Amino acid sequence: MEIVKTNLWEIKKSGSLKTLGGVLALCHVLQFYFWSSDGRLPLKLVQQGLPMCWSLMENCGWLHLPFGILSVIYYAYAVFAILAAAVLLLTEWVTFGYYLLLLALFMAVNLYFQDLRLSTNEGYFILFVSAAYLFVPSKHRLMRGLMVSFFVARGLSQCATDWLTGSWYIEHLGVPAKLGEWFAAVSVLVNMLGGAAMLFRDGRYFWTGWGSLFIYECGNLLVGEILGPCLALAALVYVALDEIELRKAERQYIYQSFIRPEPSFLWGGILLSLFWAAQISPFVSLPKMSNLTSVLSIWTLHAEAAHEECEQKTFAIYKGHTEELEVTPQLARQPAMYCNPYLRYLDLKALCKITHERDPDFVTISSSFLVHNFRDKTSKRIFEVQDFCSAGLTYKQLGVVQWTMNPGK
Repeated sequence: MEIVKTNLWEIKKSGSLKTLGGVLALCHVLQFYFWSSDGRLPLKLVQQGLPMCWSLMENCGWLHLPFGILSVIYYAYAVFAILAAAVLLLTEWVTFGYYLLLLALFMAVNLYFQDLRLSTNEGYFILFVSAAYLFVPSKHRLMRGLMVSFFVARGLSQCATDWLTGSWYIEHLGVPAKLGEWFAAVSVLVNMLGGAAMLFRDGRYFWTGWGSLFIYECGNLLVGEILGPCLALAALVYVALDEIELRKAERQYIYQSFIRPEPSFLWGGILLSLFWAAQISPFVSLPKMSNLTSVLSIWTLHAEAAHEECEQKTFAIYKGHTEELEVTPQLARQPAMYCNPYLRYLDLKALCKITHERDPDFVTISSSFLVHNFRDKTSKRIFEVQDFCSAGLTYKQLGVVQWTMNPGK
């Protein structure tokens, strides 16, 4: 319990950290609202009976709870998040609010990791920052570092041709192509330079960076984006309150060192190092199917725009005939995940199960998957499998095939 006492002590002595806890609870409420508006998304995916496991687990059946229990967790998640927000923002019961937020986080994790299709940058931000807030000491330095890191990492993910073409702004605002390119370039600069500026102690740089990000996120709200800009504005509110608190009263480090030493930043530094290792990994030549790549992919932000196009030829083989199939993703995905080989593998495995239950003459599925990459201007045959419905075929075995089948063609 010492770790809980240490974290509570930090939160109680800082008004900005107490407010951050309430704001994070509101972020959980907002996530629940968007899940509910999408047809109670976690429950809807469970009802399909075709879960998509995270890439670290070939079989995640042990993780899935009965639908009734999951329904209780789903609604209890909203209740605990609302209570945590109310207690931390409106009362001085910090300990009670801390435990309410802890329960909300526990339920969110149970829901989030039920299915890979729940993975989003927004969900990642909420869970990652909430866990760091509750369990990692030296919160003032860590929270500022995390907020800045997410802004800079988002800008880094936009430093790609697919985003800089301005297609996102052309689609959402209907602006000319050249203006869309300028908007895309400005968004990269605002995220990276504005985020980095909030690390400076000079108020001119800090507030210029903060203000540019605030205006940028308000603009995204006007375009029609809701969840992402709301989370970013929540982060900016905390950073502003933290900066005001630090400037209003210098901490009495000498006095505090006798009463209770300032917490070590060791674990916070490790957490930030892990975050940045994951963000840099897409730009480093790592083995595609290694365990390290699988671990880092969980912590990596999804790209803002797709940089790949894919072609898939799929055939259903029956006892008496063969017919070509159109494999459609089960749910709309973020653009960068549309050509993800692992999700395509899961789609085909799900199709095997559905077709087998529907038609007794069904034998198996054959499929070939080709990806065109705009960044390095290459085309690769990711897999070409004759018997996709084989019980012995796993994604790791698919990966062995992937890189030994003359991928340059």
